[in-house]
Amino acid sequence: MICDVLSFVPAMGQEGILSIICTVYYTIGCFVLLLSFHVKSINEWSLHGKNLYIKVEKGETHGEKTHSTFSKLRRKIDQMTISKKHFAHFYVIGLVVNSVLLICDLRQRGGSEQTVLHCMSITNVLLQVQLIRRLLEQLFVVRTTPKSVMHVFSYLLGVTFYLVTPYSLHNNEKREYTTVGLIPVVMFLLGTLIQYDSHVRLAKLRPKGPKNLDSPYKVPHGGLFYFVSCPHYFAEILIYLSFLLLNWNFISLLSCTFVCLILIKTGNSHFNDARIKGGLLFIQKAP
Repeated sequence: MICDVLSFVPAMGQEGILSIICTVYYTIGCFVLLLSFHVKSINEWSLHGKNLYIKVEKGETHGEKTHSTFSKLRRKIDQMTISKKHFAHFYVIGLVVNSVLLICDLRQRGGSEQTVLHCMSITNVLLQVQLIRRLLEQLFVVRTTPKSVMHVFSYLLGVTFYLVTPYSLHNNEKREYTTVGLIPVVMFLLGTLIQYDSHVRLAKLRPKGPKNLDSPYKVPHGGLFYFVSCPHYFAEILIYLSFLLLNWNFISLLSCTFVCLILIKTGNSHFNDARIKGGLLFIQKAP
């Protein structure tokens, strides 16, 4: 039934309902993210981890300045945070949606003589690899603390992003695989290795055991941490850039732009926090 519904949408043409939804979603998302660079309230809702936790605990959010009804409501909204452990929800949702699309690709192949690679969307195959890895990392590698929180709006953004993105990357049109065409795949693999290495290095900075998870922050070192402050974000940009190169169209361009804006904003927040804590910490070694 689901496959029949999804197969009906492409029949509506390029301006199909799902294509319009993806375009509107990313366009509005990019606009709001651009606003967040200049509007303090939106910026605070995009904070993650200890940066957000400290602001909420100290009452430094924007809605704390007056005692009006609007200010009180705003303060309550500012304090709506949840644990970053729920990042796993994003990847589960993405896996479900993406798996349905891949299964539909296989069903549409039917008894044709096409190979599996020619009937499936290669971007969605790579996205499946990405989602499985990120879910496993979230469950077994990443170490969250009681102060590792995100705003509920960030959570909703993550949920909607992984609902929309699998379809926005879906493209099972016939293609010829060439040596040059493998460059985006190599870029994806490189981004995957960099991101995994970075997540492992970050996890090692927090000792094992629930009593030690809230230990003082240590500056990550090694790998690409010697060159950039957030190599795991840089790797994510590489991954979505590879998706864009594999699936060159307007929606994929919007998706890549959306991801880049999110990661640039979050990375900039981490970089500024590092400078406040003691200079350009990302080039120093952790003890």
